[in-house]
Amino acid sequence: MTVVDPVHGARRPRVLISAYACGPDLGPEASAGWAIARAAAETGDVWILTRERFREALDAALAASPDLAARITVVHIDLPARIMRWKRRGWDLYWYYALWQRLVGRRAAELHAEVGFDLAHHVTFANDWMPCGIADLDVPVVWGPVGGASRVPIMRLRRWLGLRGTITEVARTALTALPRAVWGDPTARRAALVVAQNPDVAHRFRRARNVVVEPNASFAEEIPPHRGSESGRTAVFAGRLLAWKGAALAVETISRPAADGWRLRILGEGYERRRLQRLVSSLGLEDRVEFLGHVSRTDALDALASSDALLFPSMHDQAGWIAGEASAMGLPVVCLDLGGPPTLADVNARVVSADEPDLPDRLAEALRAAGDSPGRPHSRWSEARLPAVVGGWYATALRGGGRPLVVMESLTQLRPTTNPYLVQLCASLDATPGVELSLFSWRRALLGRLDVFHVHWPELLVGGHKLSGRIARRILTVAFLLRVRLTGVAVVRTLHNLERPSGMSRLDLALLDRLDRLTTLTVTLNDHTDLPEGKARRTILHGHYRDWFAPHPAPAAVAGRMGYVGLIRRYKGVEQLIEAFRALDADGSSLSVAGRPSTDELSTELTTLAGDDRRIEFDFRFLDDAELVRRIAESEVVVLPYRHMHNSGTALAALSVGRPILVPDNDVNRALAEEVGEQWVHLFDGELSDADLARVRDAIGTGIDGLPELSRRDWSTVGAAHAEAFHAAAALRRASR
Repeated sequence: MTVVDPVHGARRPRVLISAYACGPDLGPEASAGWAIARAAAETGDVWILTRERFREALDAALAASPDLAARITVVHIDLPARIMRWKRRGWDLYWYYALWQRLVGRRAAELHAEVGFDLAHHVTFANDWMPCGIADLDVPVVWGPVGGASRVPIMRLRRWLGLRGTITEVARTALTALPRAVWGDPTARRAALVVAQNPDVAHRFRRARNVVVEPNASFAEEIPPHRGSESGRTAVFAGRLLAWKGAALAVETISRPAADGWRLRILGEGYERRRLQRLVSSLGLEDRVEFLGHVSRTDALDALASSDALLFPSMHDQAGWIAGEASAMGLPVVCLDLGGPPTLADVNARVVSADEPDLPDRLAEALRAAGDSPGRPHSRWSEARLPAVVGGWYATALRGGGRPLVVMESLTQLRPTTNPYLVQLCASLDATPGVELSLFSWRRALLGRLDVFHVHWPELLVGGHKLSGRIARRILTVAFLLRVRLTGVAVVRTLHNLERPSGMSRLDLALLDRLDRLTTLTVTLNDHTDLPEGKARRTILHGHYRDWFAPHPAPAAVAGRMGYVGLIRRYKGVEQLIEAFRALDADGSSLSVAGRPSTDELSTELTTLAGDDRRIEFDFRFLDDAELVRRIAESEVVVLPYRHMHNSGTALAALSVGRPILVPDNDVNRALAEEVGEQWVHLFDGELSDADLARVRDAIGTGIDGLPELSRRDWSTVGAAHAEAFHAAAALRRASR
């Protein structure tokens, strides 16, 4: 992110992080604590309060990164040895944790007196019914991600919980209710921001000042690609074999007719194993259910990669990282609508309501559907998202939990034909704390409460098909610009195009010039967009389309196929592509040109250029999303021979589907190649030639492993970055009045 504005001239905030577990590669809780601490250190100076047991791992990590060590101070604390000696059994964790949090409160107060923190953040443990030692510090507090308040319909699920599991769940529900009221509710009321692991927890603390859902999952290393099983009908259950994990329900699911032909591999150990083995025997599934016991994380990921679905009907997992890992590699996740798995499974979730009658049958049907509709890989839970996400949390907390910033987008409504960039941006902003989003109306623009106006294509303000409509829009635009000038509304412009449309009247151009002068901050989609000296800007990368395209199947590439997709305009150089391809002497090559031409004359010219070359096919229709994905996926490489390319949504669409691109050589595309991997972005200089096509064909002939690196373009990151930009613009506007 590039920032040129005075808001970031202030010193780095001092952040105190309380993390009972914190360290690299020491389990999900500790890994989450360390990942969030590193993310916080991107923009702040961080002090971590954690236990002695993590000293060695943290010392090694900081020694390996002097830059990080300069921004992170670790304070290790534990209770006296005479108390530690009593911590022997698993359940001793709870009383010890409560006492440790009291110690944290005292040590945090001492540190605050010495350092003067700007913000405190409770990161681990992620329990919403246990004490939070830093809650009483006189600074804004971020609490979470926390979980625990997920509902469990015990009586509906008692058949699969068994006697021991049912008693355990009844006891858990009863024993956590009072502590949640005593400790959890006051902490939520005190917190400037509650970060919930899942929607159930967010609903429980919905009356807090600010609540956002974001699991603590973060994957630093690359998740292996999904390859599937030979049979196409292998499911995996992974987790401790405890009743509430739902392994019994998974076994019974495999026995149902809809799951006929499916095998189940169970990874994990626990007290339920014998009961599960008896259940397998009673259902006659010995040849279809395999118990693999405890396996390493590497082996577990490999088992997921070589399966066709994760069958994970857990009943109250607050996060369930395994669901996120499976989904990240593109594996469908069949789960219940309880707790965190549906959130972590994201676009690959196949969710069944726990209230459904004949629950195993419904799960079996979802499993069958998952086999017929493969998932899509994504990087939603990549650790790379955390700096922007955590930065957004801190920005919300440091604003004191005041009223959200009211932001009006320049589009009037979300239609099925609305640009997917805008739809996904609005969805991400809706999920971002500190922003109250509204769509454009003239009534709201002139009379409504408004802090920021976010405009994408300003020419639409004054356009119209009829003269009367254009006159009315011009009058309203003048009135709105007057309001902006007099009332301190900040204008944020996302610069999609460098040039204005041709054929605009002088009056309309004058109105757009005035809007440009009133623009407080410009959002650019790359670092290579020139702006006038002194103009405030933020660079926020265009979000990817992986989630958007996920519902649409992507066929295998056709051998030798090159493709062009998207609207066909003169400046996009499709004529040049056809001439270069006709000169290409390569057996088995074909070219598909799909998209609507701007004029009938252009379509006629293209077919004339193709002549009798039967290797070239045209589809001059507007491509809906399903057809766009199909056309991209069928191509081994997508060629975009634009004469001028600055921001290309089509290039990003191709990369989102997992297809390499051939694009003009310029600063923007060189940066894109560096970001996603040079094997995915091939460049040509000057006029596109048959030699360029032959070079790319040879380069991709052996295939490309993995997927393009698009983690910086996750929409949670994009939404958080926009929220920061809006708040910066509002601050700049106030300062200028």
